[in-house]
Amino acid sequence: MRKTLLMIEGVKECVIKERVNRFVVEASVEGRVELLHNTNTGRLLDIIVEGRRCLAEPIKGRKLKWRLVAVEDIKYPSKWDIVSTLAQNRSFESAISMSLLPYAKGCTISARNPRVNTSVLDYLLDCGGTLVYVETKSAVLRGPGNEAMYPDCPTARGVRHVRELIRLARYGERVLLLFVAAMPGPRCFMPYKEGDPELSQELRRALLSGVSIRAISMHGVRRGDKLLVILENPDLPLCPEWVRRVTEIL
Repeated sequence: MRKTLLMIEGVKECVIKERVNRFVVEASVEGRVELLHNTNTGRLLDIIVEGRRCLAEPIKGRKLKWRLVAVEDIKYPSKWDIVSTLAQNRSFESAISMSLLPYAKGCTISARNPRVNTSVLDYLLDCGGTLVYVETKSAVLRGPGNEAMYPDCPTARGVRHVRELIRLARYGERVLLLFVAAMPGPRCFMPYKEGDPELSQELRRALLSGVSIRAISMHGVRRGDKLLVILENPDLPLCPEWVRRVTEIL
């Protein structure tokens, strides 16, 4: 399936110089050194690399003038990894509105950032009168077997969210944990145990507790000063080797 989920206008090509901190990347934009706002708090050691081409969009009302949107994929140089979690979530919202996800047909977004106990999740969907709590996670780490993986570093917030979804599922609520493989050509999705062993264990519990774990793959294609976010696979499979390991423990 190839559908355009999002069009980001006014993007400028840039070259990464270094990552200043979690939220700021230094890059050369039109020959000037600029600081780019980075919304993705993963380590991104294989993506934010000195000399890599990237795309930035202008932003207003902030101290910084640019936001990092995408980085050229190292495996498919003509395509772009969507680094911006804002763009990933806007693309997910488009997929919902266009009814492109087979496990969310007919669903609409009832609320953004619903608070559940001490956690704030990403979405609450209304699927024909049935409410579904949704948490999205950015899976832009490419594994050695072409897997899309998450996380690339310890994430206490991610652990808390998964535990909340498990609790909701055990109370009979419908929940969806969606991994956004924002890169071209991934084979499947699986957790990256070395990134956070505790989260990997919680994802195993989630799979066994009735949490619906799904993945979606997308990537960027540049058209002049526009970046098109293309839906590649609305239902990227979970890596069978991971699912097999989980079920074999039973």
